[in-house]
Amino acid sequence: MKIQSLAIIFVIIILPISILLSEYTQALITTVNLQTSYNSSLISATYDAVVAYQLNSINDSSTDITNSKIRDIEASANTFLTSIGNQFNMSGESSRTINTFVPAIVFTMYDGYYIYSPYENDISGIYSADANPNASYTDGETLDGLKPYVYYSCRYTRPGGVDVVITYSLDNYITIQGYVGSGPNDYWNKSGYFLDKVLLDGSGNITYDGIPIERSEGALTEQIYDSELKSLKTYKYAKINGTKYYLDDNGQVFYIQNGEKNYSPSKTQLDYYKGIIEDNDSAYEYYRNAAEFTEEVRNVLGDLTFDNAVDENNENIDANGFNGTDKIFDNSNGDAEEKESNFSVHRTAVIRYTIEKNLSIAIANYDQKYSSGSVAFSMPNLSEEDWYKIINKTSVITFLQGLPMGTKLYNGYAIITNDTNKDVVTEDSIYIVTTGDNTYHRLDETNLENSSGFMGYLNIDFEKRTNDNTNYYYSRPETASYTSIVNQTGANFIEDDVYQYLQLQGKTDLAKAYYTALRTRKI
Repeated sequence: MKIQSLAIIFVIIILPISILLSEYTQALITTVNLQTSYNSSLISATYDAVVAYQLNSINDSSTDITNSKIRDIEASANTFLTSIGNQFNMSGESSRTINTFVPAIVFTMYDGYYIYSPYENDISGIYSADANPNASYTDGETLDGLKPYVYYSCRYTRPGGVDVVITYSLDNYITIQGYVGSGPNDYWNKSGYFLDKVLLDGSGNITYDGIPIERSEGALTEQIYDSELKSLKTYKYAKINGTKYYLDDNGQVFYIQNGEKNYSPSKTQLDYYKGIIEDNDSAYEYYRNAAEFTEEVRNVLGDLTFDNAVDENNENIDANGFNGTDKIFDNSNGDAEEKESNFSVHRTAVIRYTIEKNLSIAIANYDQKYSSGSVAFSMPNLSEEDWYKIINKTSVITFLQGLPMGTKLYNGYAIITNDTNKDVVTEDSIYIVTTGDNTYHRLDETNLENSSGFMGYLNIDFEKRTNDNTNYYYSRPETASYTSIVNQTGANFIEDDVYQYLQLQGKTDLAKAYYTALRTRKI
């Protein structure tokens, strides 16, 4: 056979294969590009949702109230849905198309979480459409909304009459409800901080991690926009039961609601709040209560183990952190505040289990009720790094599934942590003020140990605030450290144990400022 004939045969065979390979390669490139674009869009929209929540909650004096918090979360969810629509160049009613690919949005909070997902409106048992033709909603209509709040809770049973539900949080605060024994007075409904590093001696002196805690830390001050004076003014304050109360120059106590000053009407309440504001002993009381609560829990429930945990069917839970005879409240593996302790290991396991279980159900229900059949919505496998962020921070978790992208369907999620909020005080929520130069720093700033005169404040105290959407101000007068706040080049970035870091610094005044702010600015 002539070489020309062989060449023709080669072209006939190879050319179609080359064309198919070229098209397949291009499809793979398109898929990768679309996946990158979708990931970017999802992260951007999730970030917008977090920012929206931060802006609403920081400037809302009533955020600690449940209804107000729900309103802020719903606004955040709507911001995400609007933003994801904009990312795909959709707006108005057309954005509903992209929203159908969002099976759930999760808002993790201090002691539980909300799941925002579609649900079917059922008003058939309330009234008929004929009886109320102007009703806002119709029966069977698909709506988006928050499901009931789910706590980070677990039930425990043990011989001897123990049958309790323990609700955990993102730190060491727990609530115990149920029977701790078989006696008639063995029912508990108690809450408190479970801390091992507190030492309370017979004279009432307290140390935390070796640092003395004073009975009075002095009055706290904050700069606010005074609606009566129409200007900024510094007042003494204390946070009591989730609300900040201020003391004016006339000895009257007030709080801020909707940008306006509201004065306390009760004389008894007035004197009580004045005492707390003027002689702030919240740090001392916090640690004293924690020491007493921890001792009581350990004495009564000290033998409670991982495998005493049961599910709704009263069966042992088969998951990491639930198996074995390790005692939950035992400190043989480290103090309760440390990550390796039995308490921390089990606490994080409960948080992960409750989120994973209920989120899987929510997405599965969405797939069953609202999927067209061409898309299978399912709970993705979150990495250990992702779970670490979820378990240790308030966060927003969003899911986007089923979008076509070349050779496959998109199945992605995004997690953005919320480090600037009033819901929870975490280890990196504290900024350190050096009183000598009126500057605030990160705790782990490289040269901070060379400074003196430390005070600790929440990071949200340094955020811009608004009184009526036209007057912006800062509640703290200090300026940001350039090396650790502005460009963050001069920070050590603590990755493991903040307690060990502070001990290595050897600065008791720095540790005292940090511990006082960390544990008391939240009450």
